[in-house]
Amino acid sequence: MASARFSKAPIIFASLFALLLLLILLPHSPAPQYLPGLSSRPKPIPNIVHYVYLKKDEHSVLHFTFQDFLSVYASIIYFNPTSILIHTDHNESSIGHAATFGSKWTRKILADFPKVVSTNYAEAPTHANGNAISKIEHKSDFVRIEEVYRTGGVYLDWDVLPLRDVKYLRESGFQNVVGRQPGGKINNGAFMSQKGSALTYLMKRDGPVVFNGGWETHSVKLITAISDRLVRSSGEVLIMDEKAFSPTSWKTGSVDELYAPHNDTPVTQSPQVNDLEEDPLLRWDNKNRAKEWELDFSGTYLLHAFRDRGHKVDGFEAVTVPYVLARDSNYALAAWPIVRYALDQGVINESDVEP
Repeated sequence: MASARFSKAPIIFASLFALLLLLILLPHSPAPQYLPGLSSRPKPIPNIVHYVYLKKDEHSVLHFTFQDFLSVYASIIYFNPTSILIHTDHNESSIGHAATFGSKWTRKILADFPKVVSTNYAEAPTHANGNAISKIEHKSDFVRIEEVYRTGGVYLDWDVLPLRDVKYLRESGFQNVVGRQPGGKINNGAFMSQKGSALTYLMKRDGPVVFNGGWETHSVKLITAISDRLVRSSGEVLIMDEKAFSPTSWKTGSVDELYAPHNDTPVTQSPQVNDLEEDPLLRWDNKNRAKEWELDFSGTYLLHAFRDRGHKVDGFEAVTVPYVLARDSNYALAAWPIVRYALDQGVINESDVEP
């Protein structure tokens, strides 16, 4: 019986060899069409942050506030960007003077993060559609689109405070990620786009054509119309709800709700509705507000902290380090984690009272 088993061994080995050879030589069936190949998967939106700072007139100097600094510093810490570009029509001499002799926060932004923050000269437009562009905000509208179209990245107005990383949005596969603001229009003060995306191309092409001097015609109204239309094109535009980028508005009641101090004891660090707890179950179970006036920023990536320039908020003068550390307003609670981190790192100190 042993000899019979050994006599079958060559047959078994030959069969296994033939099967292996067949598997090697047979053509492999392609992956299902619903599983894209690595080469066909969309690239992430570049991790480049864009700001625009243009001269109001020929006598303008570069000047940044603590609130401006918080936006830039939060971008550095939360996003870990490859670069932060400040697009400006100030020349190198003006920038160098501001970096040396400007306000504390001007010097910090321009000089303290040389590996990340840099300036890029941008020519401010003067005319569009036969109309003079007189408002600095309108000039900025055109420059931001031009620069984001050129390199891709995340655009932020100076009053936008990042509250967490936007990596998941940049890597969502969409060419553009925009967010609605109160009232339903798209907020053009905080958005992200792939280099040369259809949205930024159309804004670049049609903005100068529709410009008539109106506050929103070439900007908010146009980006809303284009986004609402392109959202039907696969992977082109992801529209976030208003809580994502603009949980508050420029209306006086909303501005008060965000900035006004309550002359109360500071909100405790824990429990606190805006703590940094990541565990989903714990986050849901620990959602009690320490104060009735607290806003829940859980759904917010970028806080566009609008202000009405003609409105005076009772008890509020400016965003400063002591204002944030008081933890007595909604803006202070939103900014507190990044301010606390900056204090721990020695980047700022509690005696910094300059706005």
